[in-house]
Amino acid sequence: MTALTKETTDELLEAMDTYKRIAQELINKLISETSQAEKEKIIDGAYYLLANEEVLNGEELLSGKWHFDVHGEHCMFENAETGQTLEVSLGSKDDAGNMDPYFFYNFLKSTANYEHLIAYFENPFGDMLDFFERLAAQNVLIHVRGVEYRKLL
Repeated sequence: MTALTKETTDELLEAMDTYKRIAQELINKLISETSQAEKEKIIDGAYYLLANEEVLNGEELLSGKWHFDVHGEHCMFENAETGQTLEVSLGSKDDAGNMDPYFFYNFLKSTANYEHLIAYFENPFGDMLDFFERLAAQNVLIHVRGVEYRKLL
Protein backbone atom coordinates (compact mmCIF):
# COMPACT_ATOMS: atom_id res chain seq x y z
CA MET A 1 0.00 0.00 0.00
CA THR A 2 1.19 3.47 -0.85
CA ALA A 3 1.71 5.74 2.18
CA LEU A 4 -1.36 7.77 3.02
CA THR A 5 -1.20 11.45 3.91
CA LYS A 6 -3.55 12.94 6.49
CA GLU A 7 -5.47 14.56 3.64
CA THR A 8 -5.91 11.23 1.85
CA THR A 9 -6.95 9.52 5.08
CA ASP A 10 -9.49 12.28 5.71
CA GLU A 11 -10.85 11.80 2.20
CA LEU A 12 -11.19 8.06 2.80
CA LEU A 13 -13.02 8.76 6.07
CA GLU A 14 -15.35 11.08 4.18
CA ALA A 15 -15.93 8.30 1.64
CA MET A 16 -16.88 6.00 4.52
CA ASP A 17 -19.49 8.51 5.67
CA THR A 18 -20.80 8.75 2.11
CA TYR A 19 -20.91 4.94 1.83
CA LYS A 20 -22.96 4.70 5.03
CA ARG A 21 -25.36 7.45 3.95
CA ILE A 22 -25.95 5.93 0.51
CA ALA A 23 -26.25 2.42 1.99
CA GLN A 24 -29.03 3.56 4.32
CA GLU A 25 -30.78 5.45 1.50
CA LEU A 26 -30.70 2.31 -0.65
CA ILE A 27 -31.99 0.09 2.15
CA ASN A 28 -34.84 2.58 2.65
CA LYS A 29 -35.63 2.40 -1.09
CA LEU A 30 -35.58 -1.39 -0.97
CA ILE A 31 -38.01 -1.39 1.96
CA SER A 32 -40.40 1.22 0.56
CA GLU A 33 -40.31 0.26 -3.12
CA THR A 34 -40.61 -3.53 -2.89
CA SER A 35 -43.28 -5.89 -1.57
CA GLN A 36 -41.41 -7.18 1.49
CA ALA A 37 -43.37 -9.85 3.39
CA GLU A 38 -42.42 -8.61 6.87
CA LYS A 39 -42.20 -4.90 6.12
CA GLU A 40 -43.06 -3.67 9.64
CA LYS A 41 -40.35 -5.79 11.27
CA ILE A 42 -37.88 -4.68 8.60
CA ILE A 43 -38.76 -1.02 9.17
CA ASP A 44 -38.08 -1.60 12.88
CA GLY A 45 -34.56 -2.74 11.96
CA ALA A 46 -34.75 -6.45 11.16
CA TYR A 47 -32.87 -6.00 7.88
CA TYR A 48 -31.97 -9.70 7.85
CA LEU A 49 -35.60 -10.30 6.74
CA LEU A 50 -35.08 -8.39 3.46
CA ALA A 51 -35.56 -10.51 0.35
CA ASN A 52 -35.51 -10.17 -3.42
CA GLU A 53 -39.11 -9.11 -3.93
CA GLU A 54 -41.01 -7.45 -6.76
CA VAL A 55 -40.62 -3.70 -7.21
CA LEU A 56 -44.01 -2.14 -6.49
CA ASN A 57 -44.09 0.05 -9.61
CA GLY A 58 -43.66 -3.00 -11.87
CA GLU A 59 -40.18 -1.95 -12.97
CA GLU A 60 -37.06 -4.04 -12.54
CA LEU A 61 -35.06 -1.27 -10.84
CA LEU A 62 -35.54 0.85 -7.75
CA SER A 63 -35.93 4.60 -8.24
CA GLY A 64 -32.70 6.26 -9.27
CA LYS A 65 -31.94 3.28 -11.56
CA TRP A 66 -30.67 0.99 -8.78
CA HIS A 67 -30.49 -2.77 -9.36
CA PHE A 68 -30.52 -4.87 -6.18
CA ASP A 69 -29.67 -8.44 -5.28
CA VAL A 70 -30.28 -9.70 -1.74
CA HIS A 71 -28.04 -12.69 -1.08
CA GLY A 72 -27.12 -14.15 2.26
CA GLU A 73 -26.10 -11.45 4.71
CA HIS A 74 -25.72 -8.74 2.04
CA CYS A 75 -27.52 -6.81 -0.63
CA MET A 76 -25.58 -5.71 -3.70
CA PHE A 77 -26.80 -2.46 -5.22
CA GLU A 78 -25.57 -1.28 -8.60
CA ASN A 79 -26.60 1.88 -10.37
CA ALA A 80 -27.55 1.07 -13.96
CA GLU A 81 -26.46 4.52 -15.18
CA THR A 82 -23.25 5.21 -13.23
CA GLY A 83 -22.06 1.72 -12.37
CA GLN A 84 -21.64 2.72 -8.73
CA THR A 85 -21.81 -0.35 -6.49
CA LEU A 86 -22.42 -0.88 -2.81
CA GLU A 87 -22.48 -4.24 -1.09
CA VAL A 88 -24.53 -3.54 2.03
CA SER A 89 -24.43 -5.74 5.12
CA LEU A 90 -27.85 -6.81 6.34
CA GLY A 91 -28.81 -7.70 9.88
CA SER A 92 -29.81 -4.57 11.78
CA LYS A 93 -29.90 -0.84 11.06
CA ASP A 94 -26.37 -0.51 12.45
CA ASP A 95 -25.08 -3.26 10.17
CA ALA A 96 -25.97 -1.24 7.05
CA GLY A 97 -22.92 0.92 7.79
CA ASN A 98 -20.54 -2.03 8.06
CA MET A 99 -17.72 -2.14 5.55
CA ASP A 100 -15.91 -5.15 4.16
CA PRO A 101 -12.46 -4.10 2.83
CA TYR A 102 -13.03 -5.43 -0.69
CA PHE A 103 -16.60 -4.15 -0.93
CA PHE A 104 -15.45 -0.70 0.21
CA TYR A 105 -12.66 -0.78 -2.37
CA ASN A 106 -15.26 -1.55 -5.06
CA PHE A 107 -17.38 1.36 -3.82
CA LEU A 108 -14.38 3.70 -4.19
CA LYS A 109 -13.56 2.25 -7.62
CA SER A 110 -17.13 2.77 -8.88
CA THR A 111 -17.72 6.24 -7.37
CA ALA A 112 -16.56 9.15 -9.53
CA ASN A 113 -15.62 11.39 -6.58
CA TYR A 114 -13.49 8.68 -4.96
CA GLU A 115 -12.10 6.46 -7.73
CA HIS A 116 -8.72 8.22 -7.60
CA LEU A 117 -8.25 6.80 -4.08
CA ILE A 118 -7.88 3.21 -5.27
CA ALA A 119 -4.37 4.05 -6.50
CA TYR A 120 -3.22 3.86 -2.86
CA PHE A 121 -4.29 0.21 -2.54
CA GLU A 122 -2.17 -2.11 -4.70
CA ASN A 123 -3.76 -5.22 -3.15
CA PRO A 124 -7.47 -4.28 -2.96
CA PHE A 125 -8.42 -6.58 -0.09
CA GLY A 126 -5.19 -6.90 1.88
CA ASP A 127 -4.17 -3.24 1.77
CA MET A 128 -7.68 -2.04 2.62
CA LEU A 129 -7.86 -4.54 5.51
CA ASP A 130 -4.52 -3.20 6.80
CA PHE A 131 -5.93 0.34 6.58
CA PHE A 132 -9.09 -0.71 8.45
CA GLU A 133 -7.01 -2.42 11.15
CA ARG A 134 -4.89 0.71 11.61
CA LEU A 135 -8.04 2.82 11.94
CA ALA A 136 -9.43 0.33 14.46
CA ALA A 137 -6.21 0.62 16.51
CA GLN A 138 -6.78 4.41 16.52
CA ASN A 139 -10.42 3.93 17.63
CA VAL A 140 -11.74 5.40 14.38
CA LEU A 141 -13.29 2.09 13.26
CA ILE A 142 -14.57 -0.84 15.29
CA HIS A 143 -14.21 -4.46 14.27
CA VAL A 144 -17.72 -5.91 13.99
CA ARG A 145 -17.15 -9.51 12.86
CA GLY A 146 -15.14 -11.39 10.29
CA VAL A 147 -13.60 -8.68 8.11
CA GLU A 148 -16.40 -6.15 8.65
CA TYR A 149 -15.66 -2.83 10.29
CA ARG A 150 -17.81 0.19 11.13
CA LYS A 151 -16.77 3.80 11.47
CA LEU A 152 -17.32 5.35 14.86
CA LEU A 153 -18.87 8.80 14.96
